[in-house]
Amino acid sequence: MPDAPGRLWLVTRVYAPDEGGVQTYAEEVARAYVALGWQVTLFAKSSVGPRRETNGKLRLIDVGPGSKLQVLVRLHRAMAAAWRDGERPEAIHACTWRAAIPALFFRRRLIVTVHGREIGRPRGLAFRLMRLVLARSERVVAVSETTRDLLLRRLPQFGARCIVAWNGVSTTAIPASGASPTGQGEPRILTLCRLVPRKNVATAVRAAAACHDRGLRYHYRIAGRGPQSAEIQHAIDASAAGSRIALLGYVDDRQREVEFRQADIFLHPQLALEAGDEIEGFGISVADAMAHGLVCIVGAEGGPAELIQHGVTGFVVDARSEAAITALLERLILDPKLRSRIGEAARRWVKEHLSWHHHCRLCLDCRSVSRAGHRL
Repeated sequence: MPDAPGRLWLVTRVYAPDEGGVQTYAEEVARAYVALGWQVTLFAKSSVGPRRETNGKLRLIDVGPGSKLQVLVRLHRAMAAAWRDGERPEAIHACTWRAAIPALFFRRRLIVTVHGREIGRPRGLAFRLMRLVLARSERVVAVSETTRDLLLRRLPQFGARCIVAWNGVSTTAIPASGASPTGQGEPRILTLCRLVPRKNVATAVRAAAACHDRGLRYHYRIAGRGPQSAEIQHAIDASAAGSRIALLGYVDDRQREVEFRQADIFLHPQLALEAGDEIEGFGISVADAMAHGLVCIVGAEGGPAELIQHGVTGFVVDARSEAAITALLERLILDPKLRSRIGEAARRWVKEHLSWHHHCRLCLDCRSVSRAGHRL
């Protein structure tokens, strides 16, 4: 890449204000590239488009909602129009392999990020298309070792070009000094995620209910929505702890920040499903919780476990064992000093290891890649 940053195109098939990890990724990477001096054109699709907005060095071209094929065609047309108008980016960064499809027609350096389930699930024609896209890319950026391992299990030929670059934390997730939980009163447990099977939230509810049955007192708040909302509400209603467990549904950024600041324990017992093809690749909400000084309990399967040194910066649990989750929750509910010590260690670790600026530099800098293709 040139010594002085120039023009970069960023492409995503999902974008704010719509929810999801890839949407967060696209927003944060765009901000980081701009902060590093790049002139960024972000080609995106969201439910509120079509729209065009310019904010300093960031230009958004949102092609609006549509079918998968319609969106890909519109993204390509928008990119072609920018090209005809004289834009010649030094590189194109696609936030997923599918978002890279419209970029295949432009002879520019192509970087593709892979997150997890979107590389584990394709079969047939979709798998062949994914292989074609990754073969055209110069760099494949996996957001965790777990994601890289999944990719290379399916497509081992891409090992030399695949690096691991951990995500950063959400911009709103960096609290002011001294904003950590006080440890006073009844502890507050938080789960914040999309309510899908791999998040394993119903098991978390049953584990919390078991703590209540043992006479422990706490408040447990679950923020998010998704296809398992009804099942989780049923688990809450079926327990004797129902008055202490609240399913909040969707929360906006402001309320999300309030929930983080008021919590003591972050419960995220994710699972790998479908023989390991359906995984949690990184877990930005876990990183955000650590940045707030929360003590995290995460499942042993998936990327979030890479962020935790068990017993030092958090706890890694067999998420298939309700008893194991219950035992850890009980220990943390009863020991505010342990919560405080682990939470502060988590906060320090995030500050030292997770950075969107570092992530973007790894995406673009060939010198950052070891011979094996791993994260340096």
